[in-house]
Amino acid sequence: MTLRTLFCLLFLALPASPLSAQAPVQLPPSDAPLSEEGKAEARQRVLDRLYAELAAAPDEETGRILESAIQDVWLESGSPSIDLLMSRGLDALREDDHDRAYFYFDEVVTLAPGFAEGWNKRATIHYIRDDYARALRDIEQVLRLEPRHFEALAGLGVILEELGDKKGALEAYRKAVEIDPWLRNGRERIAPLELEVEGRGI
Repeated sequence: MTLRTLFCLLFLALPASPLSAQAPVQLPPSDAPLSEEGKAEARQRVLDRLYAELAAAPDEETGRILESAIQDVWLESGSPSIDLLMSRGLDALREDDHDRAYFYFDEVVTLAPGFAEGWNKRATIHYIRDDYARALRDIEQVLRLEPRHFEALAGLGVILEELGDKKGALEAYRKAVEIDPWLRNGRERIAPLELEVEGRGI
């Protein structure tokens, strides 16, 4: 599997079908009598629970359900207009219309710089365009806002590996798999890098 294919599997992940009842996500509705701070705290509590369940998921099926639930929370901006821009950008990305996708994701980043998923998806477009410097800057912002974003960590690993930074790539993959043990091809990338970076054990 090429690194670009791996990136597509890990970093270009798009929202899946509606969530299974096994992992319901219950964020406060937009008209809930909560302050913005209260909504942010409620969102964080949901993510804390989902990340904990993902780390302890007993099998791949459960892991995939929890990944999907977390992706849904990532996409909850709290703003109908930002959600609409993201939806249009994701549609364009699915259609491989990268210029149109970039337009929407760039608007999201400009209008909602505190929304990690806008940076994440714009980083995706930078990567597709082989602009690794800008992709890395956007991933840095994602991880500043959401340090447990396993897709961004995996994408960071892919880019660093392509740039020849095997040690940095290994560290990024390990962090991603620590958060999401069921990350697609995560452990498969770690094993050969461990051999290259750390050598064979005695």
